[in-house]
Amino acid sequence: MRKWSTFLSIVSLSFIIVGCGESDETAGPEESENGDDNGSEEVEETTADDNDAAAGEGEDGEYTITFAHVVNPSTAKGEAAEYFGELMEERSDGRVEVDIHPDSQLGSDREITEQMQSGTIQMNAPFTGVLPQFVPQFQVFDLPYLFDDKDSAYDSMHGEMGEALNEYLSNEGLRALGYWDGGFKHFTNSERAIEEPEDMDGLRMRASQSPLLSAQFDALNAGGVSIDFAELYTALQQGTVDGQENPLSNIVTQNFYEVQDYMTYSEHGYMGYVLLISEEFYQELPDDLQQMVEEVAEETGEWQWEQAQAAEEEYEQVLEEEDVETHELTEDQREQFIEATEGVYDIFLEDVEDAEEILDLVE
Repeated sequence: MRKWSTFLSIVSLSFIIVGCGESDETAGPEESENGDDNGSEEVEETTADDNDAAAGEGEDGEYTITFAHVVNPSTAKGEAAEYFGELMEERSDGRVEVDIHPDSQLGSDREITEQMQSGTIQMNAPFTGVLPQFVPQFQVFDLPYLFDDKDSAYDSMHGEMGEALNEYLSNEGLRALGYWDGGFKHFTNSERAIEEPEDMDGLRMRASQSPLLSAQFDALNAGGVSIDFAELYTALQQGTVDGQENPLSNIVTQNFYEVQDYMTYSEHGYMGYVLLISEEFYQELPDDLQQMVEEVAEETGEWQWEQAQAAEEEYEQVLEEEDVETHELTEDQREQFIEATEGVYDIFLEDVEDAEEILDLVE
């Protein structure tokens, strides 16, 4: 496992990068770490001819995996992508090469996933908020206060709920290899401290394209504005929106705290990532490499969750040292937010097939 003594130096280097993008997200959730991302902006399409690391078997019988994602390489997700690539190349004795493209170099989460379906990219780890565009049932992750804590999130994604969602993905030509931790989302804004639902009134908050996230902000009397993750830093800086929601990993590595005066540790939503591989490409691999991909993915997933937790502690320290006014919700204030947004669940149950069954599988 990597040493984390260099973590703060990596984070400080990432501060010179303006707005990455899970972007969807130059990159930014996650999407579109929220976002991640997202991907409302058009980018120049990457084709198999343009991409030297295109899918399939090479001339020498070796396999190349193009692994594209949208976040900063210094995040736990970005580091896990590198970790996966290193393990695959080492254990396959060079039969598999993994070509990593971070920071939305090959597009937004949505665009990368679409390229996986067309065969020009083999792997991605999109944030869950992007996947409803392919599988509506993934909107479950957009529900406010779905998980009580990280243990609940882990158990649900690695249990029956995750297994059920994986089946929907397979129908879209995508194979889930595991779930990674993105962290709980928090509110930031440039107008005022947010400590109770009324403080959200009238704020223009950036939201990904999920209808449930828009409904969440509607319930709080705040306007949900869809902005690509790659453009979020500029939008916050110029006042196009007043605030946004993201885990600490994006708030810090994308430097959102530089253009936001207030942050509330609200933990009102959870951002996970799904490690995906193209089903078509997976089936082209010989049996031994299929097994190796599964084993390396499982090992990488365990490693990523540990790094994500360690990183969150470092991110909190960074924010303490910066000129950001932070607030933590009391139990009573948290309950107020839960009550204010409970109607979002009704929308999910009404609009999404098998929604009730999926909710019953949450740990």
